[in-house]
Amino acid sequence: MKDDLWLAVGEYTGNWDELTFDEQFLGVGLVIAKLSDWKLALEEQISGQTVLERMKQPLQNLPKGFASNSHHVKNALDYFKTQSVRGLWSLDNKMASAKSPLASLKNELSVNLGWLAKHAKLITLCTYGTADWVRNHLRATDCPYDYTQVLGRAYGLLVTLIIPFFNKEDNLLIALPSPAPLVKTDGESLPNEQDDDIKGLCSSLLNHAHQNLRVWQHSKIAHYNCGTFTSLQQNLLRENQNNDNISLEMIEAFLHFADLSAALMTLSQNTQGDIRLHDPNSNWHNVNFFKFEELLP
Repeated sequence: MKDDLWLAVGEYTGNWDELTFDEQFLGVGLVIAKLSDWKLALEEQISGQTVLERMKQPLQNLPKGFASNSHHVKNALDYFKTQSVRGLWSLDNKMASAKSPLASLKNELSVNLGWLAKHAKLITLCTYGTADWVRNHLRATDCPYDYTQVLGRAYGLLVTLIIPFFNKEDNLLIALPSPAPLVKTDGESLPNEQDDDIKGLCSSLLNHAHQNLRVWQHSKIAHYNCGTFTSLQQNLLRENQNNDNISLEMIEAFLHFADLSAALMTLSQNTQGDIRLHDPNSNWHNVNFFKFEELLP
């Protein structure tokens, strides 16, 4: 496996389809590491399970009616909302009544979030702001609103931030989640439109990053590319000599890492949220949050 192959996996938070409310919280996140470190992270243990096993299944203490087929933080937050759970949480302190269902779920979620927040090899970078700022700075004024273009530009801000810190021999692959499948009235999905969305998202990211990095001589910066998990797997298999060690199952698990990063951002930076995280010991050493305006070139 090449030592210069890096992987960044993205996730977003908030409703980017419609920028309806000026103060609506929006954000994007990337989890970044060498591919070798991603693979090792999946083998780590959390509460007697490998991380891969933990990400493949829903939160164990989440009622089945709220659970999906794998680990998603939003499922837990939706359940907490139905139970009117509010407050300021620390990932380091367990709830006093650990035997209650709510406390058990909170503790389980905190362990998972804390694992990423304190990880020494996985770098979490997020940027966030309001719908009003996005509308005024990332939206093209000469064409109808296209959320894939705007969302891609937001990811492009993070890529612009990190690329100058790579060696020119490095190769960064950026994997973004496909938008939710569009559905026709007869219940069938529209795969072509979904493909167009992810292509537009990646194209916008690459174009925006390239434009922001125009002051650099591109022969002296790392190569970077963007795609879906399927196209990413094909790229990894071409780059990796031991390609039988990389499965689609593993690549899909990486998306849940990005889901954790988006949750860390939302829960710690969204002042309107019912649940807020704080880090009294300042031990999230590889986690950084930036406001959108801080990343403008």
